[in-house]
Amino acid sequence: MTEQSDAERLMGVLITKMESMDNDLESLKRENMRLRKMISNPNTMLKKMGLVKASTPLTENVMNDAFRNDMTDDSIMKGVNSSVPQTNEEFHNMSWEDIHEMALSAKESEVKQ
Repeated sequence: MTEQSDAERLMGVLITKMESMDNDLESLKRENMRLRKMISNPNTMLKKMGLVKASTPLTENVMNDAFRNDMTDDSIMKGVNSSVPQTNEEFHNMSWEDIHEMALSAKESEVKQ
């Protein structure tokens, strides 16, 4: 009789444990669905974080700024000389004599000023 009651008690404990595991699994499924719904719309996540969507309109009627490289002419560049290479490739194609000549002319122009 005690053996049967032990078996019944063990069976009851196992059933209770399985039911609690099933309830835990159901709660995890509900939480997963809630998280998926929240992630599906990024705007709601950003809103819950406290971030506000804003956009800045493009500027209109603004003069070009030479310091941002907006100007295409060389009007404010000091001593613009077309003989000075402008790209790395042009510098690499120069001979040593050209480089020394450019350095001497730069030195002379600094001394004159």
